[in-house]
Amino acid sequence: MSSHITSVVEVTVIDEVDSPSREAQRAVAEKPSAEETPAEEEYQTGSLTLLMLCAVSALEGADTALLPSCQMALANDIDINLTSLAILGTVQTVMTNLAAPFWGILADRKICERRTILVLGSLGQGLVTIALAWITGMMPMVFLRGLNGVFLASLRPICNGIVADTTSDHRRGKIFGRVQCAWLFGMFVSQLAAGNMARKEILGFQGWRVAYVISGVIALVVGWLVRILMTEPKGTDSEAENLHHGSPLRVFAQEIRRMLSFFTIPTFCIMIMQGIFGTIPWSVMGNSMLYFQLTGMDDGHASVLTSEGTVTGMFGNLLGGMVADALARRFGYHGRPLSAQITVAIGIPMIYLQFYGIPAGAGSFGIYFALIAGFGILGAWAQSGTNFPILSDIVPPADRSKVMAWEGAFENSIATALGNILIAFLAETCFGFKFGKVKAEGEADLPAASALGQAMTLTICVPWCICFLAYGLLHWSYPRDMKRARQNAKPASKTAEEKTNVV
Repeated sequence: MSSHITSVVEVTVIDEVDSPSREAQRAVAEKPSAEETPAEEEYQTGSLTLLMLCAVSALEGADTALLPSCQMALANDIDINLTSLAILGTVQTVMTNLAAPFWGILADRKICERRTILVLGSLGQGLVTIALAWITGMMPMVFLRGLNGVFLASLRPICNGIVADTTSDHRRGKIFGRVQCAWLFGMFVSQLAAGNMARKEILGFQGWRVAYVISGVIALVVGWLVRILMTEPKGTDSEAENLHHGSPLRVFAQEIRRMLSFFTIPTFCIMIMQGIFGTIPWSVMGNSMLYFQLTGMDDGHASVLTSEGTVTGMFGNLLGGMVADALARRFGYHGRPLSAQITVAIGIPMIYLQFYGIPAGAGSFGIYFALIAGFGILGAWAQSGTNFPILSDIVPPADRSKVMAWEGAFENSIATALGNILIAFLAETCFGFKFGKVKAEGEADLPAASALGQAMTLTICVPWCICFLAYGLLHWSYPRDMKRARQNAKPASKTAEEKTNVV
């Protein structure tokens, strides 16, 4: 275990009983005691800073939903197939994950203010999105989608690092839930607006192009607002080597060593494993609107159902963050893994019913609405309540942006590449999906819908079963890693105190 890992955790007070059970004794043993660490003061991100982080997160969410919402229009106007759309999504995601550690390093080493990074990311993403509105061919679109991913990579790790630095441990689930809620709000607006206008003509322009321009302009406005309204959050004290820039080669070597040290933390490795299998389903859920359109729903009903999931997901993330915080107080380091397992177990049967259990074309708008509402509220807790808080705990404060960037890079690159390729292969090769041009809005293509539904069911439910088992491993690794972190923190704290006394 790397000796530099430290973490400050809040003490959970447990009532004493005369004859505690073995389970109670074990639970107490896995929680930090008052002698091991001082009680943590409760604090959270300031209101204005949180508002700006939510605006940036909403911007990322809007971009996430933009391409899937315009799939049918792009297929008709640029004549691309499902595989081509998968390539566009994969290129952007891979470039996002390759660039994310770079932005995280700039932030953690204090080479660039985190506020400045958010401004650069927002402005760059806005300009690229506007440029995408004028594209007429596949190859230029691939290049610009990749560049778009580079700028988007600067947003989430930096936002998460700021939240982790400015929020106490037992409030992180709640604050991460709010930021994730804003991400879903951006998706909702994009799905509802772009989904409805994509195949229409607006002021003589194709609707999807107008949607891209509007999204880009909003990104420019968000970047400007962050620049004038947000102050640079006060960071945590970093180790000397974190603040030492040195030669580029030395900096590169230091960061590679630090990244490799993360792999000595079992919880980090498990988070990557669960992340791969947990993210594959989310990477293909963007096809939901296409599925509903193929079943014969008009664009209005299809966009309502697709955007509904993001609206109910907002409440789900808020609820999930609070549930995970409560379970963490009750069960210590077992609470957050338990919360993730509960939400995954609830989500699997709901997705099965949505895409396979109910035959394509047989489900009513009301039935789908109820299923999606239940999934959004109960099946999407893991990110805000489990993933981000645990990653914030297992490394020193100076490494939080980097660890989230590296973890996201590893899991998302693999998951998106596998998910997009797998859904296209299963749908087109195994189940006979053909991306034919639907001649009129509301016209059904049930064979294509059935093939896509079968492919989505397999690509979502099977990986989530594996993800459920992976979260179970955190019951073993997370308490042990935090115990080692507290033990390693003691000599570091003692050394710092001695240096202070000498001075």
